[in-house]
Amino acid sequence: MRLLNLPKIGYNEPVVADEVITTEELLPLVGTDHVRLIDAREADAYQEGHIPGAVNLHPSALEHTEIRDHGEEVEHQLRPASEVVVYFRAAGVRNDVPVCVYDDGGGYLASRLWWVLDYLGHPRRRLLDGGLFAWTAAGGGLSVGAVPISAGGFTQRPSLLRRLEFSDVIANMGDPGMVLCNTLAADAFRVESIPGSINIPYTDTFAPDNLPLLRSRHELESVFAGHGVTRRHRLVCYGRNGYCASQVYFAARYAGLTNVTLYDGSMADWVARGGELVPGNPDRQGRTPPGG
Repeated sequence: MRLLNLPKIGYNEPVVADEVITTEELLPLVGTDHVRLIDAREADAYQEGHIPGAVNLHPSALEHTEIRDHGEEVEHQLRPASEVVVYFRAAGVRNDVPVCVYDDGGGYLASRLWWVLDYLGHPRRRLLDGGLFAWTAAGGGLSVGAVPISAGGFTQRPSLLRRLEFSDVIANMGDPGMVLCNTLAADAFRVESIPGSINIPYTDTFAPDNLPLLRSRHELESVFAGHGVTRRHRLVCYGRNGYCASQVYFAARYAGLTNVTLYDGSMADWVARGGELVPGNPDRQGRTPPGG
């Protein structure tokens, strides 16, 4: 197994800019060569109506099932980067053009694609705040049917700091600077969790009074700070698999945290490799998020 000695990221590392795009900002870009739109929803939903020019790419296309030592199957594992990049190229993704991903809004399909792009090193990835719901609410039109697209020239530079394996988590569990974050609902967290975890449900990243929009960057920073997570920590997000964890990962990056990673195998992989799950400890939680 690979043991990764995770370095501390400097506290002054620049924050990734413009992770989010609003419908107002996207409207004048649709139909131009200044953005590559990717619809992360299921194919049937995409065919019923999508933002004009959007290409359909569900995150499941980028995944496979891995078999562990004793035959345990772990689903929803990201394929090798050399395979994943082929799908993005087929969707017309290039390094020099911003990529905007979206889903219905209020979920984690778009953030799952955003995490993959972040892991692969795409420099200009965006997520549509509020997804298709916000787009149509703002008067944005929809198209039906597939979109012809020319293959892009995306070249990947995977970052080991953005995706952890079981061995990485085990090797660093004694580090007080590492925070394991269970991203499931509080009730599920209380039933089972990786030992030593805090709980930030992925739903806490959305504005409770304005669903499906995200909380503001400042509000999200307060959410993480309220759970004791600052830029001095290494935040490791996980769930049952990597989906809801991707939403909290995205929110943390948007909030300005730079030392964020995702345990893609999550609890499914943890158990398959002999890891113990214990009831989550709510006493490890911080104050209630603002507005929550």
